[in-house]
Amino acid sequence: MPSATYEQISLLPLTAEHVVGPEHLDVNGHMNIGHYFAFGGHAMWDRNRQDLGMPDSYIAERGLSTFTAEQHLRYLAEAVEGDEIGVHAVAVDAGAKAIHMAALITNRTRGQLACVMESIAVHVDFGTRRPVPFPDDVAALIAAAIEGDCVDIELPLSGAIAIRR
Repeated sequence: MPSATYEQISLLPLTAEHVVGPEHLDVNGHMNIGHYFAFGGHAMWDRNRQDLGMPDSYIAERGLSTFTAEQHLRYLAEAVEGDEIGVHAVAVDAGAKAIHMAALITNRTRGQLACVMESIAVHVDFGTRRPVPFPDDVAALIAAAIEGDCVDIELPLSGAIAIRR
């Protein structure tokens, strides 16, 4: 199956929207790497909080959190001042103690996939700061997200990172 098109990606649930402002530009006149990183990272964190059972109270109430273990960013197209950016955060895969997510950052103005940011986050006991399995309720939400997020499309993943089995 060929990799997803911009049109297919744009139909995925939208996690965040931004407009590239002058504060996002680097000396080359396009959006700086740090802003792709921030937009993608925040969208994946928001997805965890809003849909995957790990709200802001997760640490205080359950003593659990996720720590980022690995990331990979791939840039496919530029974004310049005034371009509208969409971020689609999807759950890709999970193990008992880790989740693989991707933020598909689209340039909605130009109709292009601009960046794919992948992340592996490890689920930890906040007291010991050691990996622990996801609670059953959270694991069920993650499994449902993996099944539902991209069932009909081939994600444009790097192959550079994955859940270790």
